[in-house]
Amino acid sequence: NQTSLTTSSSISDFPVLKAFRVRTHPPKANKIIEVLWHPPLLGWVKCNTDGAAHGSPSPSACGGLFRNCHGVHLGSFVDFLGNSNAFAAELSGVMCAI
Repeated sequence: NQTSLTTSSSISDFPVLKAFRVRTHPPKANKIIEVLWHPPLLGWVKCNTDGAAHGSPSPSACGGLFRNCHGVHLGSFVDFLGNSNAFAAELSGVMCAI
């Protein structure tokens, strides 16, 4: 059995597909970018925020994480925003952090 469709199966699906000799074509990986976190200066606290939406408008949420100069987690938050867009979710994350 051969297919030209791509798959996005979980790792637990592969033994089943292999048992039935189904050839899969996994999607190509996106470009991987290394992102490094740098701690704030001594005595400061850093807050990293993010917001996301599934579409526009669609269910959205935001969150943030507070860490000190040693990288120790001081607190965090998440908030479901209802139906919104990605820009509003990102902005809401920043506003919640403030």
